[in-house]
Amino acid sequence: MTTTDTAPLSVVRRPAFTSPFFRWSVAFAVLLGILVASLLAGDLLLSPAEVWAVLSGRASDFTTTVVLSWRLPRAIAGIAFGAALGAAGAIFQSLTRNPLGSPDVIGFNTGAYSGVLLTLLAVPAVGFLPLAAASLLGGLATAAVVIALTARSGMAGRTFILTGIAVSALLASVNTWLVYKTDTATATAGSLWAAGTLDNTRWVNLAPALAALALLALPVVVAATRLRFLALGDDLATALGLRVRTSRFALIVGAVAFTAITTASAGPIMFIALAAPHLARATLPRERPVLASALTGALLLSGADWIAAHAFAPTQLPVGAVTVTIGGAYLVLTLLRRGR
Repeated sequence: MTTTDTAPLSVVRRPAFTSPFFRWSVAFAVLLGILVASLLAGDLLLSPAEVWAVLSGRASDFTTTVVLSWRLPRAIAGIAFGAALGAAGAIFQSLTRNPLGSPDVIGFNTGAYSGVLLTLLAVPAVGFLPLAAASLLGGLATAAVVIALTARSGMAGRTFILTGIAVSALLASVNTWLVYKTDTATATAGSLWAAGTLDNTRWVNLAPALAALALLALPVVVAATRLRFLALGDDLATALGLRVRTSRFALIVGAVAFTAITTASAGPIMFIALAAPHLARATLPRERPVLASALTGALLLSGADWIAAHAFAPTQLPVGAVTVTIGGAYLVLTLLRRGR
């Protein structure tokens, strides 16, 4: 009688740092760390105990004003606007099936800024809601033009990206002409805004933007669940029962609206929408690409704003200058890696 030795099956366990929960936790922890660092740093250096005293209502009036009225709105804006841009970038890269398919490359940022400039020229002292509406109309109009020019080839392909770049270049020249044609005060404000900045963020202009983003978040998240079907192609998605045109239109409107609200509040901030989806795919689980890209965008913009505000103190840079520098370096490195 022969016996066969059977060894027990060994379970291969992945290291803890590769688990999705661990990676999500680290990303949220880093974002919380940036938020705390933004509340601590500045001309008036504060300790964590002093910030906690402010949050618990035991600090002086001046310290409370510094933290809650000046620093906290800017820190929240960096997180919210970065998340909006990251989500918009993930949606457009999925729809175009192109790693360069982001609102800033295609020109929707530039179109949204054109709407803001035209409104400022007509009514210099306009509030946030008209600016947000003009920014949304400018972004949607740009999207409509690009889609109309590429109706035959569709959104997936190089033609869509190249057309968007061309339209963006034309709009950029128009924006430059509008700035030069206006009065000095409006031109100065427009030029500073064009760089993308969170310097003057206060609750009075941040609250409407946060409310608009919150209202858009749920329908965009619901619509984003259809991206996996759209990625299969129009024919197969239609065969699976998906209304392709309706779904694509809802996603485009939502992504452009995210971009437009951010542009109306902080100016056209470049490269966050482009880089966030790439970094999210490399560092976070891919089961929820839009959420991962939103979290990565929040990390990128809030970190870039901290650098802009404190790395070169007492000089403060527009956050757009930092994102362009970091994003440009990242894009060059990505191209070199793919070339190799």
